[in-house]
Amino acid sequence: MCLWIVLLIACNPQKSNEELIQAIKENKTEEVKRLIQQGVDLNQVSSDGTALHLAIKKRQKRTALLLVEQGASLVSRDSAGLTPLHWALKRALPEVVKRMTEQGCDLNARDKDGYTPLNYAIKAGNQQNIQYLLRKGAKVYKNGLSEAIDGPYVDWTEKGMYAYYLKHDSLSSISFLSGKYFDGGIRTFTGWEGDSCTYHIRDTQIPKCRIKTQEPVFVLGDVHGQYDRMIRNLQKNGVIDEKLKWNWGKGHLVFVGDIFDRGNRVTEALWLIYRLEQEAEQVGGQVHLVFGNHELMVLNRDIRYIARKYKNLCGSLGLNYTQLFHPNSVLGEWLRSKNSVLQINDVLFVHGGISPVQTESGMTLEQINNNTRRYLEAGANPNNQEEFNQIMKSHGPFWYRGYFRSSSRYPKISEEKLTNVLAQLDVSTVVVGHTETEVLSSSFRGRIIDVNIPLAEEEIPNQALLIEDGEFYHLTENKVKKRLK
Repeated sequence: MCLWIVLLIACNPQKSNEELIQAIKENKTEEVKRLIQQGVDLNQVSSDGTALHLAIKKRQKRTALLLVEQGASLVSRDSAGLTPLHWALKRALPEVVKRMTEQGCDLNARDKDGYTPLNYAIKAGNQQNIQYLLRKGAKVYKNGLSEAIDGPYVDWTEKGMYAYYLKHDSLSSISFLSGKYFDGGIRTFTGWEGDSCTYHIRDTQIPKCRIKTQEPVFVLGDVHGQYDRMIRNLQKNGVIDEKLKWNWGKGHLVFVGDIFDRGNRVTEALWLIYRLEQEAEQVGGQVHLVFGNHELMVLNRDIRYIARKYKNLCGSLGLNYTQLFHPNSVLGEWLRSKNSVLQINDVLFVHGGISPVQTESGMTLEQINNNTRRYLEAGANPNNQEEFNQIMKSHGPFWYRGYFRSSSRYPKISEEKLTNVLAQLDVSTVVVGHTETEVLSSSFRGRIIDVNIPLAEEEIPNQALLIEDGEFYHLTENKVKKRLK
């Protein structure tokens, strides 16, 4: 640079800074570059902040990147206490955010009101920025929430497994992800954040939907996040031991759907089922999770019924609850593999029920299961809409209540029609959840059994169904065993 230019700038820094500001306002990146080469002060601060603040406010991405590369201050504040990162997130500029983060900017700087950059990312609604910041350790200021933690959630990434918890610290009024990467060879990890469980991650497998066995079958209805009552029921009946380990030998354990929603411990329930599957297989037993309408809802972004704990945590972090179970997450992939209908011997297990409309469609169990998986993986289109409608509508296996009552969409099933349904399915009994009952019971001369005991109501005792040697038994928590039919 010529000596006289340097001297000129030194003698009149105000003018050179005014030229820089004007060049940014007019989006003249080359002029900005020329002024930088002449030694202009990049970090002169006005009420609107520095030149970098202005470039970002004006959404001048090229200029902003240039200023960052040339050493513009990343810690300077404008009159509201916002750093350039706050503004890059406010303006939803992912490339600028990434470049500043790589340069070591403060991810958790607070403005005058206490808000962090992540607060601004959430307000702008840019999921790319939100996800990036969370994985880099960003925190969000959120006052008034109760202490909460949830997880772990595990994603498959190019770097290997990424496991994380959602957490809110009420003392500091911040929410954040507590996450770790594990390289590609690691499939086992021990939880942290107060969680001492060991998680063994394995490749997802499509389960069989028709099974023959002489072993006992233990069946639970809709859990709905009531993890404590679920484990109490399993322990009292000897399915798991006091350490929550599999204790049912070669027997079968069936959940008829709706692990999700309403309760506060959905995640714990899912991981327990995930682990019990592996432990059961090691000794010749099996665990079956049949898909319910609430699994279907959550995976399709319908989160009306999630507990306030999940609403608060996800809301404070700018996440949609459904995102925690995306197709490349361990639990999301595992859930999408599950059957919607399951046959063990001559008993059919389905969440809502199989209606006459369903059997008249001619779909086999395998087709129902495969079509549901395809719907969850790729969605509907004009070429497959008709077959998906057979499954997803009110007369489908997730929503049907016609064994117990009529609706505006269908009448209550008659004895004759039920006989036809069972004949077409080649089963003697259908076991369902979905429709609540205070006493586990059978109807239609034992051909329909409802196992959906509302666990949220503590005054209603825990109950379960046992199928043993061809007989059906109503079990209670105090080990009363009563034959159903």
